[in-house]
Amino acid sequence: MPSPDEPHQQKLVFAQRKRQILDELNSPLPDLSPKGGPDVQILPLLELINRHEDLVSTSSCAGRVAVYAEGVRAKGVGKNGAGRRGDDGDDEQVNDDDEELAQAPAVLVGGKGSGGRWLYVTHDAPLAQPDFGKTWSEFLYGGLKTTTVGTDADPRDTLQRRYVHFKFEPLILHVLCADYAVAMKLLGIALAAGFRESGYNGNILAIRCSLRIDSPVGFLSPDDEDAVVPLVDDTYLAHLMAMASERFTENKRRTDRLFASIEKSMGLHPDAAKVESKEERRIRKRAEGLRKQQEMLREQTLKQEHEQ
Repeated sequence: MPSPDEPHQQKLVFAQRKRQILDELNSPLPDLSPKGGPDVQILPLLELINRHEDLVSTSSCAGRVAVYAEGVRAKGVGKNGAGRRGDDGDDEQVNDDDEELAQAPAVLVGGKGSGGRWLYVTHDAPLAQPDFGKTWSEFLYGGLKTTTVGTDADPRDTLQRRYVHFKFEPLILHVLCADYAVAMKLLGIALAAGFRESGYNGNILAIRCSLRIDSPVGFLSPDDEDAVVPLVDDTYLAHLMAMASERFTENKRRTDRLFASIEKSMGLHPDAAKVESKEERRIRKRAEGLRKQQEMLREQTLKQEHEQ
């Protein structure tokens, strides 16, 4: 049977952890994400959640389009790619943020990991056309040239091949919750807002949805790591960017709905009336009673003085 003091202790532990997280969030030092801090696009949402005394945001990503080259493949991965799955990029912190993996000479299947490289990343709506008169491949491959060397390689021999991935990833937000009740309330709000892959593990609530694109578009040349062997043409890349743009719009719509629902349902609207606790009501009623007594005494005094 749980101790009567256990919920109180849990609240104290949560409050301490929340202070630590907010101190780190407000610190001028960079965090472990590639950008070194939270995405500005969702700062209002993070600030809203952190205003609730029983919630605090941890890791997050507003949504992004990313093109990256894999790192060196992990040892023990089968010729046809059988083995453990790598980082899926759901979060800003990718495999090379993990100390153990950063020191390892290889990366798991599909991950950027050690030796991988970002070629293009944006957290804003994708462009309709590439900048500076470039082709889509020039723009998205980060200035790497394209080559036909390696196009005749056996497509089943994936072990030595470092693929280039095009990804769209929607909002993902992790929230530390003080207790089960507040976690379930926030989970219900997230599901209703369209983040239907959200879930709670008893400690962290993950808010996420399935608006993803993940497509291999090339691989690094085995003879030149600064060259991409394309698997698709620029027309295909243009279609991917158009699809990503549609998903960006939908991701923004769901994120705005999530913000509005949290603000309303969790009582966080700036103009919302504050819910009075029993103790606050007792103090208010006592003050009102004393004020009425003082007014009655003043009226009686004035009446007596008038009669005299």
